[in-house]
Amino acid sequence: MNKKSSVRLASHIFPTKYQITVKPDLEAFIFEGEETIDLILQKPSKNITLHSKELEIESAEIFNASLRERKKGIWAGKMSYNTKAETATLAFSKFLPKGKSQLKLIFKGVLNDKMRGFYRSSYTHQGHEKHLATTQFEATDARRAFPCFDEPAQKAVFEVSLIIPEFQSAISNTLPTEIKEHSGGYKIVKFAPTPKMSTYLLAMIVGDFEFVESIAKSHGKKTTVRVYTTPGKKHQAKFALNCSIKFLEFFNQYFSIPYPLNTLDLIAIPDFAHGAMENWGAITYRETALLIDEEHSAAANKQQVALTIAHELAHQWFGNLVTMEWWTHLWLNEGFASYIEYLAVDNLFPKWDIWTQFAYGDMGYALTLDAFKNTHPIEVEVGNPEEIGEIFDAISYSKGASVIRMLAAYLGERKFRDGLRFYLKKYSYKNAATKHLWMALEKISGKPVAKIMRNWVSRPGYPVLKIVDDGKKLKIFQSRFYSSAVSKKQSKDKTIWEVPITSRDSNYHQPTTTLSRPSATLPQRGREGRQWLKINSNETGFYRVAYGPKMLESLAEPIKNKKLSSIERWGIIRDAFALAEAGEIPTSDALGLAGKYQKEDDYTVWVELVSGLDAIAQLIYKEKIYGEFKKFALNTFAGILSNTNWTINAKDAHTKALLRSLILNAAGRFGDAAAIKIAKQKFKHLLSTGKHIHPDLRSAVYNTVAENGGEDEFKKLHFLHNQANLQEEQRRLARAMANFKSKNEIVKYLKFVLSRHVRAQDAPLFLAVSLANPNARDLTWKFIKQNWNILLQRYGHGGHLLSRVIQPLWHYSTEEKAKEIEKFFRTHPAPGCQRTIAQILEKIRSNEAWLRRDLRNIENFLHGA
Repeated sequence: MNKKSSVRLASHIFPTKYQITVKPDLEAFIFEGEETIDLILQKPSKNITLHSKELEIESAEIFNASLRERKKGIWAGKMSYNTKAETATLAFSKFLPKGKSQLKLIFKGVLNDKMRGFYRSSYTHQGHEKHLATTQFEATDARRAFPCFDEPAQKAVFEVSLIIPEFQSAISNTLPTEIKEHSGGYKIVKFAPTPKMSTYLLAMIVGDFEFVESIAKSHGKKTTVRVYTTPGKKHQAKFALNCSIKFLEFFNQYFSIPYPLNTLDLIAIPDFAHGAMENWGAITYRETALLIDEEHSAAANKQQVALTIAHELAHQWFGNLVTMEWWTHLWLNEGFASYIEYLAVDNLFPKWDIWTQFAYGDMGYALTLDAFKNTHPIEVEVGNPEEIGEIFDAISYSKGASVIRMLAAYLGERKFRDGLRFYLKKYSYKNAATKHLWMALEKISGKPVAKIMRNWVSRPGYPVLKIVDDGKKLKIFQSRFYSSAVSKKQSKDKTIWEVPITSRDSNYHQPTTTLSRPSATLPQRGREGRQWLKINSNETGFYRVAYGPKMLESLAEPIKNKKLSSIERWGIIRDAFALAEAGEIPTSDALGLAGKYQKEDDYTVWVELVSGLDAIAQLIYKEKIYGEFKKFALNTFAGILSNTNWTINAKDAHTKALLRSLILNAAGRFGDAAAIKIAKQKFKHLLSTGKHIHPDLRSAVYNTVAENGGEDEFKKLHFLHNQANLQEEQRRLARAMANFKSKNEIVKYLKFVLSRHVRAQDAPLFLAVSLANPNARDLTWKFIKQNWNILLQRYGHGGHLLSRVIQPLWHYSTEEKAKEIEKFFRTHPAPGCQRTIAQILEKIRSNEAWLRRDLRNIENFLHGA
């Protein structure tokens, strides 16, 4: 076996069924359990190796009918643990014969506070601290809860029993079949067998819960849907329940495979490392990803809850019914769920314009991350758990979703859907790899899917298409795009992608063509009288476009007069900002283009405009021209700001609510006097009357007050945070508190982030927001270094949280800082952060080159603007 596969278990022993009984103790924070695993040995063996981490296996006994020792079994004479491989090896005195066996294990472990494995979560109800026990097993943490064959291809049936206090509730993947008394005030809850599934999808949850429920009906089948909350919060579950019913019915129809279980539970967990987890039939969520309070939740939160619910429900088919063979194919789960969630949300909320928002939220972020030299392919070989945790990122999720969207547009939505149906039916309850999906889509569409998708999935990065119009012919060139001019200069990557090119001009929608060479002449019809040309119509292609100056200038008129769709207007300014950062065009060209959007009123386009201006503001905040740039930024959105007021109309469109929050936030951040004044007035009114600010205005008010406040405002925001019961509101206030400018408030904030007032799940985000604040960056970096051991103890066990803390270091722009950061991480372990650290260093050096290259250019533009 090579290095990448060295942690894989032997393939000649595999499970078919687990019978697990677990008893958690929510006072001592330990658990004890026993299990019987039905095994098949394909050849005789004296040893059985399975996964076990942070467990104590007290005994191991194997039964096999052919040995005629079923009544007493054979005890393992020796047990040894491999900490690095996270395995336990059971050694027996004689060979175990080929065929069926049963392995009985008794074990115990700790209900940890790391938000992985079998762990504890806390909350306050009626003034008392309470605890619950829950699980998070993806990717490799089922082994922390029970000894098991913890690999996705090792599918089995699970029969779970939980021994719990008689007044508490138990939740697992299926419905209880029996509840009976147990000694000492406990009861045993036995659940129905699960479908054949992977270990990472098992759920075991114990605590005090309440729920709302309803019935989903489709394909002649009824499914009970429940949304569980901790006591006192079930009124916040109604929106999630409605979404879940509608999404389940949509997916039943879209996939043409009925959801196979008779129950679907969604459970809000107070402490949760991720947004949600798709355990089959028992999906767990952060409270902020599931609960909506109609009085206190903003439109943006409602949208994110809907998307997260749809994502996890999509997994019930894509991931649970058909599972990747190994974590190398993670994107089959996450990329498809990240694409299909938008189909479901668009179906339920057609006025949300959700696909345009996909462009910025998923495609845009993936284009940013994948422009690094230090990126990775969508499909990457992984071996140990640390490597697995590192690929749960925007490449697997958002780039995966984006290339799937590109493929769906190329094949046609109907052929694409029918190909998915064929794939899911063929591999139901089995494991599959990327090649199996391509084969299914090829069979249905008749198109060479594997050939087209090969480099999109197996190679890092993506192309930029340079368009040259000499008046007679339209020539097109492709090369890998780098956001860093330094990385481009160092690169030897000659990857050529199969690029589906869509285009339209002032006269025609051009037919789709495929570029499979470094350059080509693009066939065009009706060139005569053409006023403008837009490559990548509808932004379905995962690439950037670099127009010549005249071609770019010709797009100004259709941008101003909205002859281009909102998603196309977004794509043009998106690429302009990226090309400026990369040194492909002067930054002044991108800023000049931004000025053409004075009549723009689309939310997603404005998100991109504000983001692009923010990036330049981060770059030059220490320069003399920073004040002039802030005035330019305010002037850029003066038009939209004049049409944006602080009065909420209940009839406002969803996207208008999002746009209002975005623009008012930006106005305060760039120093608009009127916005600052109104924000302070609203904050003062809140404190004096107790009357709540509308949820869609709160982030703008809180952020602006913090950015322009001092000690008094800090105390008041801190007080409001500690009084808030809704996690969404706590999070909103804590993020705002990261925006203070004075040293005293920044220091107090950083201490607050690691205090008992902030949940461990949220601290990484708040540190990251503080690190992104240019006024707080140096103090935050110093604080992170001083407290690295604490952060390592909390988050250094794999996953994404540690990376999230440090990622905003990439806003620095000097070689001196790059060397300092590089030196620190050379001597301080940062598990699962190696790629993030490499990206930070690459971006800092790119920023330095950008600033050196274009500072005078920006200055000249501002003086002439």
